[in-house]
Amino acid sequence: MDSTNPATQDVGQTPRHERPRRRPGRPPRLNRQMVIDAAIALDPDSLTLQAVADRLGADRKAVSYYVSGREELLELVTAQTLAAELEHLRIPEDSWQEAVRVYARGVRRVLLREASLSLLIDRLPGAGVLVPADALLARLLDAGFDETGASHALALITRVVFTNAKDILFAARFARHPTLTEVQRILAELPDDRLPHLRRVLAREQSPDDPQESPFELELEFIVAGLERLLAGTPSPGGNS
Repeated sequence: MDSTNPATQDVGQTPRHERPRRRPGRPPRLNRQMVIDAAIALDPDSLTLQAVADRLGADRKAVSYYVSGREELLELVTAQTLAAELEHLRIPEDSWQEAVRVYARGVRRVLLREASLSLLIDRLPGAGVLVPADALLARLLDAGFDETGASHALALITRVVFTNAKDILFAARFARHPTLTEVQRILAELPDDRLPHLRRVLAREQSPDDPQESPFELELEFIVAGLERLLAGTPSPGGNS
């Protein structure tokens, strides 16, 4: 039988030149969400494209078709994890100040819960907090902030939350924050009368009998107070009216 002659082909068989061709480089039976789901199931500390490929039973090149590298993979995993945790966070409607507090505490709580991811990424993925962030922006805009002020406020709050969470996680992992350890090392090499105010503040922070307000809560109230002044049009101390 001449397989090149259409007349001699089996009934129902599609000629080769009419069959759809697979997209070059596209791995079969794999998609971006499968890659993310596999990455979520792995330990973030040892997360690599190869580890994801091994879990999926696929070639590493197939995984790299959907993500460019470890950094993008971590961002995708973190964004999906945060989104799942935060999409139901209710932002109060009756007080923009309380809305700021609830948003900040909620995001921080999730970051502390997802400790490994929070330490590995360098910035907070926006996709993970879009729902509560949008709600907070609505409260700020309704309160009278313009678009620029509301945007800067959201960025500041998110940055403070992320930095505070990472400080706590670093301290937990290394018994003390690396920066604090380095500062104390430098102070120990200087005469006792050098940098007295820095020594005084550090001694107070390390006192176990000193019942201080949580640094995060204090930072949060600084932000709220500053935003209140901004909204009222009051110049900051030493600023120009």
